Amino acid sequence: MSASDSLFTHWYFHLPNFLLAAAIYTLIGRYLLSLVFAADSDKVVMRVFRNITDPILNLVALVTPKIVPRGLLMVFGVIWLLALRMALFLAVALAGLAPDIGG
Repeated sequence: MSASDSLFTHWYFHLPNFLLAAAIYTLIGRYLLSLVFAADSDKVVMRVFRNITDPILNLVALVTPKIVPRGLLMVFGVIWLLALRMALFLAVALAGLAPDIGG
């Protein structure tokens, strides 16, 4: 089975896994950029990262305790999304639908 066959055969795992990974890396990118630019910066790169990650952070804020400051919400977002990614793999593996590792 080639890599492309595995991708199409196990799309129910690869697609959500890819989207969760993209969300995690985007949150990490926004956090690193927030160390360089002000939170309300009008730079294009910050506006793009804010537009992409604000909906994610709003969802993360629903499951994160209110005592967590907004600045650390991005760190908690990475943690929650990583946990969700592991739960996805565990669910797929327990159902016996996980892709094979070796060829």
